[in-house]
Amino acid sequence: MVRVPSLIVLSAAALVAAASPPARLLGLGVAQAQEVEAQDGAAPARRVRVAARGRGRRSEQSAVTPPGMQQAVPVAIFGDWNVFVNGEGRTRICYAIAQPQTRTPKTLKRDSAYLFVTVRKAENVANEVAVMLGFPPKPAAAQAKPGAAAAPGDPSLNLGTSRYGLVVKDGNAWLQNPAEESRVVADMSGRAPKLVVKATSMRGNPTSDDYALGGFADAMKRAREECSK
Repeated sequence: MVRVPSLIVLSAAALVAAASPPARLLGLGVAQAQEVEAQDGAAPARRVRVAARGRGRRSEQSAVTPPGMQQAVPVAIFGDWNVFVNGEGRTRICYAIAQPQTRTPKTLKRDSAYLFVTVRKAENVANEVAVMLGFPPKPAAAQAKPGAAAAPGDPSLNLGTSRYGLVVKDGNAWLQNPAEESRVVADMSGRAPKLVVKATSMRGNPTSDDYALGGFADAMKRAREECSK
């Protein structure tokens, strides 16, 4: 069954407040990002960064801050992965976040993309996977028509030979099957060198974002430690 979550606007209030299941998924705050064709050689959107603190292996770098997360506090950096926290006690929420190393096609101008894995202490959620795509994609066939077979251009998260379907809303995406979250996070922490998010734009352009997984296991360990306080 395809789950279409109710989006939560990513603001200070939403970060601190615990959402009720099944609408516990992270709303990533892209307001109807519009895809436009760019000239050949156009560079991907520039990363937004703020100063990081903590004892990450590469703490001399800056933390990648997605839109709407200005109230979250960066605590560590491991490879391409940034750890953020928000709130205290049972309301504490912790994130491992990264941006793609490569985006194709390079000639397609999009907003910045981010991959999140979230720990929500109040709800005992430890492996919530979400993606900010940076543009509104075409939904999966099964999302548009329940029971339809998967189509080649459906949005997906890919780890090695494993393919996981995504459900989308606006520019955000989540795993179609929440029961697969723990498996995805375990695979991300294992031997796979990268994760690939594929989607098709509303104009029919296939897209691919490659995320490096070096440092992810350490980032998730730190995120869980931060949410155990």
